[in-house]
Amino acid sequence: MERLRAALGGLVFVVAIFGGIVVIRVLTRALYAAIWFVETVATLGFALLIGYVVYRILLGSSDDPRRSD
Repeated sequence: MERLRAALGGLVFVVAIFGGIVVIRVLTRALYAAIWFVETVATLGFALLIGYVVYRILLGSSDDPRRSD
């Protein structure tokens, strides 16, 4: 009975270590994907902002409500 308990304890220890590594790997990849998505959205937003500024400069118009075109 002691050998069975020792074997079961060893198996639980192995599963805990291996499961912990798998959980850490999954969480790391999920975090990487989330960071990649946020970076992509931020880059798109920045590109849209720069594109809008360039459009306004090339169009030569102003957002100033006091100025009448």
